[in-house]
Amino acid sequence: MLSRIAPAAVVAGATFMIIPQAEAATAPPVIRYAGLGSCLQSDGGRQPCGPLKLWLSDGRVVALPGARRTVAPGEYTVAGVVAVSQDGAHAAYFAGKDGVLTIWAAATGKTREVPTVTWPDDLRMDALTLSPGGRFLGMRGVNASEWEVNRVADTTTGKVFSLPRGYQTWDFSPDGKRMMAGDNRRAVLYATGTWSVTLRRSVYMRGDLGPDGVTVASPKWTKTGGSVKNVVVTRNLATAKKSSIPIRLHKGETALAARWDRAGHLDVLTRSDRHVNGDLRRTHTWYRVNRTTHRLRRLDSFVIPSSVGGYVLAQ
Repeated sequence: MLSRIAPAAVVAGATFMIIPQAEAATAPPVIRYAGLGSCLQSDGGRQPCGPLKLWLSDGRVVALPGARRTVAPGEYTVAGVVAVSQDGAHAAYFAGKDGVLTIWAAATGKTREVPTVTWPDDLRMDALTLSPGGRFLGMRGVNASEWEVNRVADTTTGKVFSLPRGYQTWDFSPDGKRMMAGDNRRAVLYATGTWSVTLRRSVYMRGDLGPDGVTVASPKWTKTGGSVKNVVVTRNLATAKKSSIPIRLHKGETALAARWDRAGHLDVLTRSDRHVNGDLRRTHTWYRVNRTTHRLRRLDSFVIPSSVGGYVLAQ
């Protein structure tokens, strides 16, 4: 399928706290998060302003001036207009002028348009989910009859697959070959491309789908008295086998998500908040979990300042 390639604009002035790692020197940049800026109003409040932007691990901020920013006039729902793949390698958004789906690659800074997939005018968009590799995009919204609709676009072929009514796209495996979807009662695994069902199960748990295409992982915490216990729970949807990996976080850290990579490494994302001179600093940190020793190795850490309005993370 033919696609048009174009560079994106880059602006300076990122506010980051970067924790250098030995392997990071040669690693390609990834997208940490995407979102909108915010501007002060006369009443002291803030409102979304400026174009959509991508904040990268190498400190750059990439502006997307041609990207659609709203799901409806004056309605800003960042998760409904931009998605970042779990591995941070790609972002997906729709052009504001003609509504064409666009995939941005962090490694090259180039965009790829998918002319046959455009902004779904028949839906009020709620969320986008982009697969690792950037091939599949889940699009969830509500139609005029107030029914939730979920479609998955193949950005290589331009074809669109519609999920059964009530189903949502939850996650993709690291290689993009499996997709987990479902509703409040069941989880369904699909083979992407053919969209054949490979597994149906009652919903044991939701989380990040692993490279085997059946194991999910999710962080969990419990509080007893004044102490908090954090674990990463994994569960095989085919066998129902469950295991827990205890992890030790710093005081004030909260585990947000877990993710697998293609090699089977398991990472966990945390967040901690603190106020500095009246400014809320949201620090997000990625750790790699050693499933044998239960130790954590910090991969990346960054601060999202309060000047950033709505945002979505690569997770």
